[in-house]
Amino acid sequence: MRYFLSVAICVIVSLVILIAAARYVVGIWIFTAISSLQLHLAVTCTLSAVAAFVLHRSLLPALLVAASLALGLHALWMTREMVQQPLAGNNVDAPALRLMSFNILSKNRENAGAIRDLILASGADVVNVLEAMPLRGELGALSQIYPYRIGCGEMTKTCDLMVLSKTPLTSPSVHSLSTIFENRMILSDLSWQGRMVHLAAIHTTKPYFDDFQTLELTNAARMLDRLEGPLLVAGDFNASSLAPNIRMFLRWTGLRTASWEPPTWPDWGGWFGVPIDHVYVREPLHIRSLQRLPSSLGSNHYGLVADIVLAP
Repeated sequence: MRYFLSVAICVIVSLVILIAAARYVVGIWIFTAISSLQLHLAVTCTLSAVAAFVLHRSLLPALLVAASLALGLHALWMTREMVQQPLAGNNVDAPALRLMSFNILSKNRENAGAIRDLILASGADVVNVLEAMPLRGELGALSQIYPYRIGCGEMTKTCDLMVLSKTPLTSPSVHSLSTIFENRMILSDLSWQGRMVHLAAIHTTKPYFDDFQTLELTNAARMLDRLEGPLLVAGDFNASSLAPNIRMFLRWTGLRTASWEPPTWPDWGGWFGVPIDHVYVREPLHIRSLQRLPSSLGSNHYGLVADIVLAP
């Protein structure tokens, strides 16, 4: 019985490893979708293969343990590859631009008041709200602190992606990245610390909608690549920084991640979730801190708050 149970576990683990490792040989969209879970799958496969080895000590489960560990170690290496350079000591206390980015879920109307209060109390200079429909009735209250807005009636007819700011947003533009959803990229400029900072709010399609997510990231990268100077990008990418198309996007644009990205989805996953909401920067910007909001407030995502500084 122990032998057959060990074999069954080995078969399942082998299939999962093959699916996770397919990213190294093919670029089919379904494997891109699974790539965001590579670290989670590697940990699960390692523990399962160890259990199979305990049940029946043989070569196959030992090989699967090694393969699972290799998959996980490479995932860890990939997360470090796209991390920003360390911040110099004399910039640790530099003035920070605070950004909040939160997918509040379009059907989350019952928590609109709590989300409004959270935004107003956040101290954020700029707020990206994704699936912002629940806040349509709260725009008046939000405008008391954030008089500058793009989205929800400003340059858009719909209330989906919205950017709020305490200070003027210049050169605003709204873009549709594909035919799946409209107006899910907002570009603007913000004057801060004597520099013009480019801001981009993005909400991409889910990765299991064929190749549309890769198309959207390619279109976004083309637009961002034309911008020179400090660049701050945030939003819901529906994929972790491990996904091949996200890594392509980061390489193309020169954007980098914080040293650690908190998991944001699903909300019930807690700290075992997947970091699919991101804050990316390009030098001379630097993410001094990146934190997850303490509550999802009825959304299926956790929001993020980042403090951004200018490094020399």
